[in-house]
Amino acid sequence: MAERVKLPREIWVLVVAAVVVSLGYGIVAPVLPQFAKSFGVTTTAATVVVSAFAFMRLTFAPVSGSMSNKFGERAMFMLGAVIVAASSAGSGLAHTYVQLLVARALGGIGSVLFSVASMSLIMKLAPAHARGRASAAYGSGFLLGSILGPALGGVLAPLGHRWPFFIYAMLLVAAALIVLAFVPSAADGHTPRRIRPVRAQVTPDESGNPQVTLEHAGTRRPPMRVREALALRRFWIILLTAFAQGWTNFGVRVAVVPLLAAGIPGAPTWLPGGALMAYATGSALSLMRAGYFSDVYGRKPTVVFGLLISGVFTVFMGVWDSAAFVLVASLMGGLGSGAIQPSQQGAVADIIGDRPGSKVVSFFQQSADLGQILGPIVAGVMIDYSGYLLAYAFSGAILIVVAFGWIVGVHEPMRVRRRQSGL
Repeated sequence: MAERVKLPREIWVLVVAAVVVSLGYGIVAPVLPQFAKSFGVTTTAATVVVSAFAFMRLTFAPVSGSMSNKFGERAMFMLGAVIVAASSAGSGLAHTYVQLLVARALGGIGSVLFSVASMSLIMKLAPAHARGRASAAYGSGFLLGSILGPALGGVLAPLGHRWPFFIYAMLLVAAALIVLAFVPSAADGHTPRRIRPVRAQVTPDESGNPQVTLEHAGTRRPPMRVREALALRRFWIILLTAFAQGWTNFGVRVAVVPLLAAGIPGAPTWLPGGALMAYATGSALSLMRAGYFSDVYGRKPTVVFGLLISGVFTVFMGVWDSAAFVLVASLMGGLGSGAIQPSQQGAVADIIGDRPGSKVVSFFQQSADLGQILGPIVAGVMIDYSGYLLAYAFSGAILIVVAFGWIVGVHEPMRVRRRQSGL
């Protein structure tokens, strides 16, 4: 008998952990570039602090995939969270630019451990035709924290630049304890009789809504190799999407927007955090339906929409120089980014199927990390020598170009026919 897909309890536990982690990150993100500049360095040097974190993620991404396969995703999530907690505490104690740079860079090791582990768990535990919704739920957890974090950071602003890092460290330890307490060790895949891979077959019901029949897989298939995924043109376009998303929305936006907002004449002190909060709010609003659209109508239209919207309003960010316009551009950029994330993660999950795929996930993550490394540094150089206009125009153009790559290079059938009355 068919039953509607319900996401497993373990996924919702991971969502709660994501809220806790991102709440702390949301407190830290607006103050990090300003904290770096307080040591008397250039804009480029301040953005290097953000890029160093991503560089260590990229360097350790291949190891993280292997470690998740060997020791289990649950264990690697907890280890990674503890490493980032130690790094954050070290950042709060930094008294020189170099100390801050080293502390943040070491945190990248833990970050890639728990991000690859959590994404692998989401893909493993989610029913096949609800992977977009599972990714959207997990992404929504991060975005909820990203919305609340900057607001809380504004309240904590009188405490200075250091306290946010200590609060972030405590929240990371709390996230590790949540996973320890509520995600069973069977989720690592070493005892598959308790949590088994799930296959699902989707068909429209009499109202045109997708209806899924669940079926537990019997035997575990061998892990998917990276070279198998690289043989697919679709995977290359997904990698370019991750690179563009990492460059513009995870790199330039986090490293440069707080500096832009703080530099607007007469801007309120809360604007750096407010801009990141507006971006996170837009992403959260988009994620409410992006996962559904991605699962039902296909990855391509959803991700193309997201790339174009985010790209266009990133370009506008460099043109507008008022607080209100910065908030509007951030909100709209977030709407686009929220459509990209579950679609590209769902596309990776479609390629992997019901096979273990931590190494493929890790390689996908490396592409985003590479963009997150290069984006802030290149943007910082452009800002130091030319200003914000060129930096944002270039970053937005990258997203727009990748959107046309999807239009030309990816062909996919409509998953479920639209009803005549609409969605």
